Amino acid sequence: MKKSINERSEHLIGSWWMSILVGIVAVVIGFIVMINPTQSYFTFTLWLGLVMVVTGIIGMAQSLSSHNYFVRRGWIVFAYLLDIFIGIVLMSNLVLSAFMLPVILGVWLLYRGITALIMGLDLKGYGVRDAGWVIFGSAIIIAISLAVLWLPDTLGVEVVVLFVAIAFIAFGATQISLAYRLYDVHRRAKEMM
Repeated sequence: MKKSINERSEHLIGSWWMSILVGIVAVVIGFIVMINPTQSYFTFTLWLGLVMVVTGIIGMAQSLSSHNYFVRRGWIVFAYLLDIFIGIVLMSNLVLSAFMLPVILGVWLLYRGITALIMGLDLKGYGVRDAGWVIFGSAIIIAISLAVLWLPDTLGVEVVVLFVAIAFIAFGATQISLAYRLYDVHRRAKEMM
């Protein structure tokens, strides 16, 4: 088992703290949106695009700078590339983005929730303590994304924006929790050396 964890880890995580940065950015944006839910839909679209680009770039830097098994998975790298792409699309065409915002948000949140769930299950499978918090946070994100996708017209713009704010806070908390769990893997692998 000792050798297996070392082989899977490949190298010690040197950039686990980047998940904390992504988490803090997401939580701050979530609170900003929650405080001003009636703010212009176009402004929200622009903010969301900016946040997606920033979190995508930080996540890509984390994935590419670490040789750790948990943060270099192909689907994780794809998720960060998708963040950057969707963020650029949102910022480049505000009228179309505002019209499609509930669908874009719902799909993005669903994908990010699923990737967080898979990562949480990976961590739990490797015996990382308290990995259930990552799984719990991802379940909240998935539930909110499904509500946004299935009921965008019924909920109304303000409720969708509020749900998205809650999802951003849950996503940020999940990223911070994930960083702590990755640090735990880092610490355990270091002790085994």
